Amino acid sequence: MSLSYVLAWLLPWVTGTGICFAVTRGPRTWSDAVAAAGTGFIVGFVLVSLLGSWVAADDVTAAFTRTAPWLTGIGVLAWSAAVALRRRRILPLEGSLPTAWRVVWWLAAAAIVVRLGVLAGEAWLRPTFPWDAWSAWAVKPKAWFLLGHHAPYVPVGEWLADATGNLRTAAIWDYPELLAWIQIWFASAAGGWNEPLVNLAWTGALAALALACYGHWRMLGLRPLPAIGLAYALVSLPLLGAHVALAGYADLWLAVVFGLATLSWMRWMRSGERAQLAIAAGLALCMPFVKLEGAVWLLLSSVVAVLALLPRRWRWGIVAVIVVLALLGIVFGGFVFPMLGLGWVSVSWGQVGIPALGELDLRWRPVGTQMLAGLLTLPNWHLLWYVVPLVLAWRWRVVATARDVRALAVLVAACAAFLFVLFFFTDASAWAENYTSANRLVLHLVGPVFTLLALLLVDAFRAAPGTAPAPAGPNAPA
Repeated sequence: MSLSYVLAWLLPWVTGTGICFAVTRGPRTWSDAVAAAGTGFIVGFVLVSLLGSWVAADDVTAAFTRTAPWLTGIGVLAWSAAVALRRRRILPLEGSLPTAWRVVWWLAAAAIVVRLGVLAGEAWLRPTFPWDAWSAWAVKPKAWFLLGHHAPYVPVGEWLADATGNLRTAAIWDYPELLAWIQIWFASAAGGWNEPLVNLAWTGALAALALACYGHWRMLGLRPLPAIGLAYALVSLPLLGAHVALAGYADLWLAVVFGLATLSWMRWMRSGERAQLAIAAGLALCMPFVKLEGAVWLLLSSVVAVLALLPRRWRWGIVAVIVVLALLGIVFGGFVFPMLGLGWVSVSWGQVGIPALGELDLRWRPVGTQMLAGLLTLPNWHLLWYVVPLVLAWRWRVVATARDVRALAVLVAACAAFLFVLFFFTDASAWAENYTSANRLVLHLVGPVFTLLALLLVDAFRAAPGTAPAPAGPNAPA
């Protein structure tokens, strides 16, 4: 393994972590540092994608050598700012566990490492294997790498009319390209289009999610053992593991970005840390550039986040106004509205028009049996969808009294409602009938769902000895 390939992992991670430290003025606790390290991995690779598309479009095989100096410079500036702006206190030790429980904690942490190692070994053993991975997501970066330069992908008609030969086309010509430049970064560092080396990035994404979740959950008040247990439950999900071992789909990356944005949002809701709000907003804006469905998650997240800030009487009034205006718009012939990444979406009676997907006819499709099988009986989720309603029933008072938990529960419910309409009222029902994309879209919600579970369990366990409680903010639980 070459030095450049090792640096391809370290440079974005170190730079992204430095950016997180600079924005937050340094970590407050060791758990905060762990959260920043996990978030920084994704921030660094988003930066790699942006820089690569800017400085290496005319020679993608040199993406690493052209992007690395810029990344190094940004990293030096970020770490310099982090040191200059750091809080003038030493990171405190966050309590202690009895020896027996400490052993359990380390065993769970070791199990997470072993799980990630096994998944990495699976990805190492094979080229890009899943259908959509090689027929859709790897098409653009591999074509650009073999061509030696970036070539725009356009609709078939525009490609046929082109006389220059500089354009390319595919059924997925309008897919976002953020992930493509991350793949090019690793291929350039490896010295060729080596798919196992490129696909190991999916293992890194899952590891980053686990790190960030544990650190943020601890900062939100969850004890060490429940936090490490939830982290293991997260990385052990069969469908999540399949997306790492059979790497190449964008769904895992969207799930990670959505999950990290939700974590930072909850940190801001609970403690009022403006830096976390900035990180949450930045990550949320990236979602449409990872996968088209990210535009929907961004819209729903934005609406819920804004409504959560309003007094309850205003909130319901604004929701009522929006619903009435939408109904009036449909009655009088329909309406359009913009969505980042999707363009202008049109809504009329019984029909929704999305530029990237075409016209969707809204009518009932009976796919309840298939959806329930995918969630509850097939080996995709372990017992997750049995546990979630039980914990909600057990801890419903937390949802009723804590503003941040309620906002997150509403976001998860809104996302679930969108998926219900998508699968039960549009032609996307075929994805449920043949057990293909339905669970992949549900996968996007894994991060918010696990964070909701973590918040519900915070007060179910006494604070660890010597651990300061999470700082109270304007939106903390009453």
